[in-house]
Amino acid sequence: MKLKKLLDFNDIVIQCHNDPDADAIASGYGVLLYLQKHGKKARLIYGGAPIQKANLVLMITELGIPIEHVESLDQKPDLLLTVDCQYGEKNVRQFSAVNIAVIDHHMVRDGDLLPPLKEIRSNYGACSVIIWDLLRQEDFPLSANRNLSTALYYGLFMDTNRMQELRHPVDRDLRDSLENMCDRGKLFRFQNCNLSLNELRLTGQALSGYDYCEYSPGHGFAIVGAEECDPNVLGIISDMLVEVDIIDVCVVYCMQATGVKLSVRSCVRETKSNELAGFLAQGLGNGGGHIRKAGGFLEKEALSAEYCRLYGYSPTQLKMGARRIISARMEQYFLNQDVIYPGRSDAPDLSCEPLYQKKRLTIGYVRATDIYPAGTLVEVRMLEGDQSFSTEEDTYFVIGAEGEVYVNKEAVFRANNEPVDAPYQFRGEYAPHIHKAVRMQGPDAQEPAFKSLKDYARACVTRPGRCIHARRLERITKVVLSWSDSYLLGLPGDYLAAREDDLTDMYIIKQNIFEKTYEPAPLAD
Repeated sequence: MKLKKLLDFNDIVIQCHNDPDADAIASGYGVLLYLQKHGKKARLIYGGAPIQKANLVLMITELGIPIEHVESLDQKPDLLLTVDCQYGEKNVRQFSAVNIAVIDHHMVRDGDLLPPLKEIRSNYGACSVIIWDLLRQEDFPLSANRNLSTALYYGLFMDTNRMQELRHPVDRDLRDSLENMCDRGKLFRFQNCNLSLNELRLTGQALSGYDYCEYSPGHGFAIVGAEECDPNVLGIISDMLVEVDIIDVCVVYCMQATGVKLSVRSCVRETKSNELAGFLAQGLGNGGGHIRKAGGFLEKEALSAEYCRLYGYSPTQLKMGARRIISARMEQYFLNQDVIYPGRSDAPDLSCEPLYQKKRLTIGYVRATDIYPAGTLVEVRMLEGDQSFSTEEDTYFVIGAEGEVYVNKEAVFRANNEPVDAPYQFRGEYAPHIHKAVRMQGPDAQEPAFKSLKDYARACVTRPGRCIHARRLERITKVVLSWSDSYLLGLPGDYLAAREDDLTDMYIIKQNIFEKTYEPAPLAD
């Protein structure tokens, strides 16, 4: 959906959920300003109880956001647009309208109930990011509206636990684009009103209340339940928990109106918080963030359905049901995993596994020095995350079938790919971007000069090249990299692979990439 589609209507109401947070308010404010700029009659409303939380009252006042608390509408608007929620949900007061539209970042519960006019991006960290992306598609002058930039930045800030649980590259794009456009003084004041005395009490209760704490000494993880609170409070609890000497990994959770919010922390190399959050939320919602700090959300309906599937009956209390599912998935994650150190005597032998070769696919490539001089430290932003590289004269960036980026030396690139005289067409979800990794900090810093790799890319066709042995994984598998302090994660269905001519060069290939990129090698005569 494009924002310009909303201009087909005249009398428009933008509605937040009944207990609007910073993200919902910022999202509605962005749409409101867009409509007003185009001369449309519009208002921003919410049902439920009047807003009382100190940081939200301050946000609304300082930024001049004209949000209204209403219990009824005098007449049906031409269009009712819900932001950061979906029409018909229990936490959204239902008003009648001639037409309905939805912009949201939560998981879809029932696609049949959604109106045709919708924009749902469930893998984004905040609804503010969707609004920001839709506004820039319409060339809306964000740089000229500091209050809106501040609101959108703060909406993402609050929904991702102070930018520590960013899930999608567009989340990071908003952060980098708006961090020098927003009012830092106002943000500082908002942040210092985040924690109420009641939330301070909840924090202490969660840390000292053993009724909701579970600890696994064998794996060094803790699970703690808290009373309903803002995501930043969960972050405070999990940050403190992971500093305990016997806790390596922790998950803190609480109930919210539409599900369960998670905050995940890890202080050990063997567990990445973002991957664990994604594993816990798989099929139930969404999760992600940074290697050490991440978060997630489990949808209420999905949790109930999963509990019934596993145990044959509905949970009497969803919070306890959520705890049981989280605990079971934590045990599954830590018990049912293999850790591989390639080159060691205990590493698996793949020599008897089937051989595969690359398919003839048209992909993209960029010579690094076509963008930056040799010796430049750059950061590539792609769907899988941000990665830093140092460019050299023979550095090539290869854009794979799913938009993933690989770095090759020229000799390796030409051995595996054949440049062709044809335009390159990117077909992935998120086009990878590149910028200098070292940039000015502070109030005088300029917006990072992001450059899209697809604008520089040329087409090449993959050669069959070296064959690989590959085995389909049945368990969670981590391949520890000898040249890095990290590992490659494989989930059931992914592939563990090794080069035919060097079985110690072992790595993980995601299932969707493997199926697009590889085919069985022809049998030798």
